[in-house]
Amino acid sequence: MKIIIKENAGYRLLLKKNPCLLPDGLNNIEFTGEELKDGEIINTSTYQFFMTRDELNTLAKALAA
Repeated sequence: MKIIIKENAGYRLLLKKNPCLLPDGLNNIEFTGEELKDGEIINTSTYQFFMTRDELNTLAKALAA
């Protein structure tokens, strides 16, 4: 899964979620922030996390609160 969380003229935030091969039930979550200038990427920052479905649900609830 890959989605754009936020995008404007100067910034884009992407989210990628992929299941890990091992251990079963673990997901690779990747947030990538892209700084944009004239539509071109000039800088990126990437953060990766490894989370279970329960941990993702806890995160989603905390963000929505």
